[in-house]
Amino acid sequence: MRSQSFLDGDFSVKSSLGNTDSAWFFRKQTFITTHSMPLSVLATAHALTVEAPAKEIQVARGNNVTLGCNFKTDAAVDSADIVVWSKINTAVDVVTRYFDGLVQYGNGYENRIQFSGDLNKGDISITINAVTMEDNGTYVCSVRLRQDPPRQAATVALLVLVAPSKPECKILGTAEYGQTINLTCISHEGSPKPKYTWQSFNVQNEPRVLQTTQGEQITLKNISADTSGFYICTSTNSVGKEFCNMTVTVLPPSMNIALYAGIIGGAVAAIIVIGIIVYFCCCREEKNKDYEMTEREDRNEPSTEQPTRNQRAEDEVENE
Repeated sequence: MRSQSFLDGDFSVKSSLGNTDSAWFFRKQTFITTHSMPLSVLATAHALTVEAPAKEIQVARGNNVTLGCNFKTDAAVDSADIVVWSKINTAVDVVTRYFDGLVQYGNGYENRIQFSGDLNKGDISITINAVTMEDNGTYVCSVRLRQDPPRQAATVALLVLVAPSKPECKILGTAEYGQTINLTCISHEGSPKPKYTWQSFNVQNEPRVLQTTQGEQITLKNISADTSGFYICTSTNSVGKEFCNMTVTVLPPSMNIALYAGIIGGAVAAIIVIGIIVYFCCCREEKNKDYEMTEREDRNEPSTEQPTRNQRAEDEVENE
């Protein structure tokens, strides 16, 4: 006769058996008995379920949107049980509602958000009014019931749609022979994030192939006169599109120097010409003034010339 003991959790079975087969039978029975009870307890504890009908919702900026969420439970609901809507990566909850009717709003959500479902039927959906770009993100609706722990949750992603703004285009670098320049294009607004495509036309307005046609920036290496032309960037998302265009003119380095020298030389020549004109005008005006003064003096002064011989003879005859 042998005495054996089998332990499993809080259960203990002792037996005095005369053969090995009987002992194995009791071991098997003990294992089944001690593990069947916790499984049933777990099934009861996880009866609460929370679901979001849509995993992602899209809405145009400025419109109202409803984030759907529902819960089911077999347990009795207590007035202290709560529903919480939160937003991932934010420190403050969006809105909290107790089953007794008390509602607490997060910062910036009061008067913008309300529960739009029937809580008694398990509908804990919320509606956000006049959505903005700041409302983009992933939201979590969670339910905590005292009689049906633990807390359960579901997530729903909100994507606020905004058409791309008119992109800003720039030429980075010096457009001279042999240089490398970058053409950039970016829309400061757009949801979902815009994608950028490029087109190019030569100076005869004929389309041509670019090595790179995608992205916010394209690079043009070892540029020449053939690089000159028109470049168009289009910013596109699911809501709309916008574009910008730019003109690239590639010049030899010497042309820039000659251009600056020509401008400076032209300015100097113009100053010299103006100075000469002013000088001659002033001199002419001075000469005119001197001539006028001389004439006036000649008219006003008596004659100092000596009388000729004929004039003296004529005067003597008259005196006789």
